[in-house]
Amino acid sequence: MKAILITLLNVLPILTIAILLLGHAEPVQAMPCFTNLANCYQQAATVDSFWMRWAAGLDCELNFISCVREDIVGY
Repeated sequence: MKAILITLLNVLPILTIAILLLGHAEPVQAMPCFTNLANCYQQAATVDSFWMRWAAGLDCELNFISCVREDIVGY
């Protein structure tokens, strides 16, 4: 009985924090970022040179990271 109580007391703060975080969670509006990434990848796939295609894909990923950061952080 004592072991169950100790385990419950150890888990209770974690469960409380999880419930509070999930209760106040708001969805992130980053869907346009994923759409832009897919469109950018399609354009990058049409490039003939391997290294230029690779650079275009890298540029897509950097733009995606910037877009998500702006949506989450706000700047």
